[in-house]
Amino acid sequence: MTDYMDYTCFDHVPAAIFVLEVTDAGEPVYAAFNTHALTISGRPLSDYLGRTALEVYPMAYGRGAYVRHKGVIKSGKPTSYEVDLPIAGTIRTIRTHLTPQLDEAGKVIRIFACSVDTTAEALARQAKAEFETLTSEMEQFVALAAHDLRAPMRNIALLTDLLREDFHDHGDGKLEILDLIDKIAIKSMDLISEVLSHTDCAAQVPDQSVFNFPALCHTICDTLDPEGRHSFDISLATLHADRTATMIALRNLIENAIKHGGRDRLDIVITVEEGMPGMIEVTLSDNGKGFTDAALRMMNGERFRADSGYGLFGVKRMIAARGGTLQACNHPNQKGAVVRFSLPGRVIDLRVGPGDPVPIPEPLRDAQRFTA
Repeated sequence: MTDYMDYTCFDHVPAAIFVLEVTDAGEPVYAAFNTHALTISGRPLSDYLGRTALEVYPMAYGRGAYVRHKGVIKSGKPTSYEVDLPIAGTIRTIRTHLTPQLDEAGKVIRIFACSVDTTAEALARQAKAEFETLTSEMEQFVALAAHDLRAPMRNIALLTDLLREDFHDHGDGKLEILDLIDKIAIKSMDLISEVLSHTDCAAQVPDQSVFNFPALCHTICDTLDPEGRHSFDISLATLHADRTATMIALRNLIENAIKHGGRDRLDIVITVEEGMPGMIEVTLSDNGKGFTDAALRMMNGERFRADSGYGLFGVKRMIAARGGTLQACNHPNQKGAVVRFSLPGRVIDLRVGPGDPVPIPEPLRDAQRFTA
């Protein structure tokens, strides 16, 4: 065994530190554990002194640490590793950095170690992997669902054309109903096609273009509320932003408001303005019954829950992937909900209505594609 050293100075360090000394037989045995390390482990110093990791920790837990200790003795170089160890009655993930001390002949005589509990980090990595698996499955489902829906919508448009043949208008409103069905089918096919083109929306590079904000909103509203039961107050604006991402977010939020508003007639206000530098901020508010507690928790930071809704989950993920934010709340008087989200982009003009031509700034004219 090497000469004795006083390790009590490590008790003043607020981090888990232990020391291994190398025996004449080349075995790494514990020679010291500072107060912080012993407090975390919940075991007395006598459980460690003079023993190897194989003797202190059971089965694979001890083997993993022991192999690392022997590796440092052989290489004479510092190393870091993570290992699962039973500590204070639970299995914790511990990241340890080992630094060897060499004698004049270059032989390792002891190893100084500092350990950090990274269990939370390991759990976060596991949650991320589960999250990515879940979202991948959801994206595949959305792609299949959208693909399968496009054909029925196309058939509906064809059926309305067949119904018009030899149809005699008796002025009872049936022809207007056929026109309405045809209009809904066509607009639904357009929206489905855009969703299909951006199925993996969070992984796509944002495709920014100049577009008419109220025209986009009215297309969505006409599709979701073809009978005009609800009132929509929409900001006049031309935006340079990701049109598809904006459309997906608005469509889901408007549909959620109509579906869960709890009123035959909702007053829905949609505004857009400049947000933080390089961002637009869209706010949607209504006078419905507001969000459930589960939906609010998920939209404001909690992990996905089955009772919070897949649509809201997907919107939140898409916006976050583009560097934006999403926040939701209920009105203080508990009558209605408010959702505010941001996306990269800027407001070009605040005077353009749904049917107005889109003004294209000269610097953007040759560099971007533009849609109304």
